Amino acid sequence: MVCDGRPALAPRGNKAWALLAYLVLTERPPTRQQVVSLLFPEALDPLRALRWNLTELRRVLRGVASLTGDPLVLTPVPGCAIDVRLLTEGSPAQALSLDGFGRELLEGVAVPDAPAFEAWLAAERCRVATCGQTVVVEQSLNLLTTGEARGAARLAARAVAMDPLNADHHALLVRSLATAGDHLGAQRQAERCADLFRRELGCSLPAEVVAAARPAAVHRRPASGPAAVRSLLDVGRASLAAGAVNRGIEQLERAAATAVDLGDPVLRATAFVALAGARVHGAGERGTAVRALLQDAAACARQAQAGDLAAAACRELGFLALQRGHHDRALVWLDEGERLATDDGERARLLGVRGMCLTDGADYGDALSALTSAVRLARLVGDSRQVAWSLSMVGRLHVLRGEHARAVAPLDTALDIVGEQGWTAFQPWPEAFRAEAAIGSGCVAVARELLDHAWVLATESVDHCWMATVAHGHARLALAARQTSRAQEWVDRGLAPSPWYLWPYARLLDTACSVALQTGGAATAQPMIDRLIELAGRASMRDLLVRAHLHRARTGSRPALAAARALAAEVDDPALRTRIHAESGVPA
Repeated sequence: MVCDGRPALAPRGNKAWALLAYLVLTERPPTRQQVVSLLFPEALDPLRALRWNLTELRRVLRGVASLTGDPLVLTPVPGCAIDVRLLTEGSPAQALSLDGFGRELLEGVAVPDAPAFEAWLAAERCRVATCGQTVVVEQSLNLLTTGEARGAARLAARAVAMDPLNADHHALLVRSLATAGDHLGAQRQAERCADLFRRELGCSLPAEVVAAARPAAVHRRPASGPAAVRSLLDVGRASLAAGAVNRGIEQLERAAATAVDLGDPVLRATAFVALAGARVHGAGERGTAVRALLQDAAACARQAQAGDLAAAACRELGFLALQRGHHDRALVWLDEGERLATDDGERARLLGVRGMCLTDGADYGDALSALTSAVRLARLVGDSRQVAWSLSMVGRLHVLRGEHARAVAPLDTALDIVGEQGWTAFQPWPEAFRAEAAIGSGCVAVARELLDHAWVLATESVDHCWMATVAHGHARLALAARQTSRAQEWVDRGLAPSPWYLWPYARLLDTACSVALQTGGAATAQPMIDRLIELAGRASMRDLLVRAHLHRARTGSRPALAAARALAAEVDDPALRTRIHAESGVPA
């Protein structure tokens, strides 16, 4: 702790540090009873122990922050900076300037007599570490965009060191070295990556690294003006709308290349956003190559003061971040996009992605507010597809909270619009959740018909995210019929493609844990439970983290049940609370 540039008093004892971290990082002020259950479960006089630690914190926070009330509210004074918040909410440059960047959250602190807190801390450590990796990559891409390729390579190498088996980090390092003119270094790095992945994972060089190592094609283009770029953008979008994805991407690549030659920042940003959108939503790309396009587009649009164009780039960057489970950084991009956007259509799209992101993290109240606003604005501007998209997210939210009857209307409306629009590429998503609403309402025949139809659409389009989502519905349908072997088949089908979007994968893993506990017992389920705890903690999927600890509790771990109870305090989910009460043997 630092005050006015000088080291300040530090709290005495691990419990005081633990309490400070919890108050800083928890989203809602906790009640004193919640803190007692979390940190002082074994104390002879828990409330007295809490009062001592509060007194200790007030002593060291004097002049820096106040700590009052029940619930307990920590209020920093104006100008007080909290390093972990700068990491999760600030710019990459701010995060990288922190003295403790790269160090573990509460390094060296352990509270073994408080297992619920230990579970919370483990999840927060995963989240903060993941956030650190993300800002390193973001800043590397920023430097690549501004022509500082050597600096980008140094940061990319740091990202590789932080997570050596992340193919995206290797691809960024190879691309940065090649851009800096170090082609030999890029080739050697690709070879090191190939050797590492062969030894550790038994697989060949990842496709994104192969693409990064490939020399950039040099196309001779006739002299063209802005009209040619706009024409290529029009035909590229038309090709995509007609389903000719590869042709559309090729046309948009020509538009982007011509825009770069012209040196017009607005044209360049427009072409880059269009190309990135095609590669993300049409070709399923999620790596640093497409993120580089978007960060370049955002920088150009900011330079030209084209707010809505910059907002569109930020929205796509937020979407990519949430798909990777980096929700803190996704919200940073979405916050910037909402500050820049003036067009109601763009604001509707931003709010839709925000609602999706918040739902993934089980922040259901704020998610529903964002999605409701997204639907209203999309209707105002006549964007039917955005209306359907956001309504499907509303339906998903209600399904997740066990509110199956409330999910029906928004999902049915979304499906009606999808049918009118002929939007079959999106249809499996609302169909899968409408089926889960039917399962929850006991309408098994309706659910089976919807899921069978959605599965064909998902597999024919080879969309791994849709496949995982529909497979989850089929697995739940099988479990409802007590067909555990069939449920296992669907779990295996859904997990096999390993979708980029982590949330459907993690949710299907939750069901896999349930199936494993029924069929193979604790020994079979434990590896999956461990994987779910790690993934849900890293990606801030709070409801799935609670469910993972409930699975562990079913293996006989009493500390896991305490952890689930404590972690669920931040999740507004009546169905989850009912399940915790049932596991505890306490009436709901």
